[in-house]
Amino acid sequence: MRFFKNILSAVLIFGVFSTIFSQSTYCPEKMLLLQKYKSKAYESAKGYIDTVLSQCPNQNQDPYFWHVCGFINLDIFKFVENKESGSLTKAKAADCFIKSINLDVEKKYFDLNNKLLDYVSTFYYNDAVKILQKFDVKNQDNAISYYNSFKKLKGIAHPDYDFSEKEVDFYFGIGMLYKMRYEKDKANSKSLLDSCINYFNKSLEIDSDQYSANYNLGIMYHNLGVDIIMEELDIDADLEMVILMQEQAVNYFSKSLPFLKKVYQMKPQEVSIVQGIAAVYYSLNDMEKHVEYMNILKELESNSAE
Repeated sequence: MRFFKNILSAVLIFGVFSTIFSQSTYCPEKMLLLQKYKSKAYESAKGYIDTVLSQCPNQNQDPYFWHVCGFINLDIFKFVENKESGSLTKAKAADCFIKSINLDVEKKYFDLNNKLLDYVSTFYYNDAVKILQKFDVKNQDNAISYYNSFKKLKGIAHPDYDFSEKEVDFYFGIGMLYKMRYEKDKANSKSLLDSCINYFNKSLEIDSDQYSANYNLGIMYHNLGVDIIMEELDIDADLEMVILMQEQAVNYFSKSLPFLKKVYQMKPQEVSIVQGIAAVYYSLNDMEKHVEYMNILKELESNSAE
């Protein structure tokens, strides 16, 4: 960030001289704001932003003014708020840099504004990732919000940026948070299940060979079928209901198979995958395939015991 500070010093000097020698745009409140900022009285400087806009309305169209406002808010976020994840000041800094970009017809501050937006975007991305890594289900909505802010700012700073690699991991991570919430209360969480499956599929739309999403969907669909038979089907259910529930279970088992066979191609020595496939074929009453994969499983277990 020292690079940004050195550049800002030059920008501040330029701004001060250009303001002094242009009486039509001279604004004493703006000079006071700059003085407070240079002395690191960041919150005091921020308090003068509205005063400047009130006393000198033309500053609202000045890209330099908004560029400095961005720095003021950014430094409050860094040095006063200690880079707090939920900081509104961080968002205000980004808004100021964006406004400066939009007003900067001559592109005097364009490159620096873009670098600063890129810099701010990394905080949003890191905050989103921290939530996923901690499996912090209570802040799941914040993770989505932070990631969307990252995409917005990164997209402005780098219009050609390829988000696909990050989105594969992010969508899978959000899917896992939905899965954890669903498994805590299966009976009342149908919408959470749908969201979990949706995010896993969004990850696979970008990378169909993503192992973790394929594996989790395969296991989830199988378990959903088992849940119908073991937990949802009443012992005294009438024949029509039994047939209906069995059809639903078979549908889940059938959905499970392509995902498990996909990961089996990736990791044919993984015991849990072979167990899953054998269980699915058993549930589908395909005893020939069930026996085939049970034999594969025995061979794997035998080899691992040697």
